[in-house]
Amino acid sequence: MKALQKIAEKYSAIDYNENNYHIGGGLDGAKFASKRHENAKYDEGKLTLGKAAQMFKNATGQDLDFVKEIINYAVPNMEWHHAGKLPKSYGGGMKKTYFLNSVEIVEIAQNWQSYVDKLAISKENKRRADDERKSREQVKQEFLKENATKIVRVSSRPALFYETNKEMSGKFGWFSSYGKSYNLPEYYTGWQFESEEKYNEFNKL
Repeated sequence: MKALQKIAEKYSAIDYNENNYHIGGGLDGAKFASKRHENAKYDEGKLTLGKAAQMFKNATGQDLDFVKEIINYAVPNMEWHHAGKLPKSYGGGMKKTYFLNSVEIVEIAQNWQSYVDKLAISKENKRRADDERKSREQVKQEFLKENATKIVRVSSRPALFYETNKEMSGKFGWFSSYGKSYNLPEYYTGWQFESEEKYNEFNKL
């Protein structure tokens, strides 16, 4: 596309500040934003993710959300700096603004279709892996129902036992005790096999 070629040509001729850590941390005196954010914001060789996405949207005619997907796929570890406040409903604190530099912009512009194809392959591979995992889980569940007995909240693990949950009973009810170290008794939920043969067969699924 000619529009992508123009983007590549434009940003190939623009340098950017590769290391703004010498500026130091902390907030800019005039704004609720970090000093590094303000430096990146006025760097001719950098664009915020929002501006870069809009530029590539205009160049490709693609949907904005899809464009952002491509950018995040191409540059998974974008430069970012703090700026602005998050609403309390989102936990408060400071927002993050993400930036693309001129080298990354050129790379995306020159290899746009390649990234589109690679993302599609990545999504398809993930879909197949998810389908395979779901299918395997379904097989396991059916095997358990046919060959084992459901055991709920027993104080000790029975023999030939496949554990599905481990809990404690606290002031506000039952809760998962994985990773917890409270001084409370633990109770186990899962499936008990009657034969070692079936138990071993299940573990191979």
